[in-house]
Amino acid sequence: MSYDTPEASVDQGQPYFLYLLDNGVSPVRLTSDPVILNRMGEDWYPSPIAHADIEQTGNIEKNSVELTFPISDTYARTLLTPAGEVTSVTIWRGHHTDLTEELRAVWKGRVVDAKSAKQSIKVSVESVFTSMRRPGCRARYQRTCRHALYFPGCNLNIDDFSTAATVTVANGLTLTIPAAASQPDGYYKAGVVEFDGLFGWIGDHTGSTITLIGVIDGLSDYVTAHGSASVSIAPGCDLSESTCANKFSNFLNYGGFKNMSDNNPFSQSIT
Repeated sequence: MSYDTPEASVDQGQPYFLYLLDNGVSPVRLTSDPVILNRMGEDWYPSPIAHADIEQTGNIEKNSVELTFPISDTYARTLLTPAGEVTSVTIWRGHHTDLTEELRAVWKGRVVDAKSAKQSIKVSVESVFTSMRRPGCRARYQRTCRHALYFPGCNLNIDDFSTAATVTVANGLTLTIPAAASQPDGYYKAGVVEFDGLFGWIGDHTGSTITLIGVIDGLSDYVTAHGSASVSIAPGCDLSESTCANKFSNFLNYGGFKNMSDNNPFSQSIT
């Protein structure tokens, strides 16, 4: 029996999926099957990973696939952390009733986003074909820095700036972190709070009060149950030249042009 026979059959098909997530350094091989499978000379490890329906349309930008992991999944939590590597994703489909163990690649793409929900981690994967329609590397011409803090381009390692701290009160978006009061107001604005592998972006900082842009799942419940929670906090950046140079000593990677002209050369008529 070949792959095509159970694939076309209503009652003989016993499908399983293999997922290869490869950042070029440490490939991770997962399977939807409850036992370890050896395929293509490699072991694939059971995981509660699932993917949404795979669709093919005329608009490749809309042909993305969403992977879902439980919130407790150790590997999925690493995808929430800012990283410079591109993680490619390949999905194969096979059937246990196929004695030839033939596999068909049904998806190839790359991770573009990962977000934590209440009980799960959602990972968005775009089709590999979208890269064919994207412009090449292009530097944006603007006064403030074009790089995102702690991401490629900025090149700062968040671990070099993180400080261990304790959350004593957590009320939704508002956290009380006594260690934050040791720095001037606004020092942590646009920075990061990390709790148990999950990240929250800081919208404001005044004294020991940190206001998040989005809730960190489980943090408020943990503080309520235990009285406090251990976190790490990293400072933010206003994307100005002075902050880059004086606060982070990172001026060589500054991506802004503070002296750019107000005149738009494309708005002038030729006389």
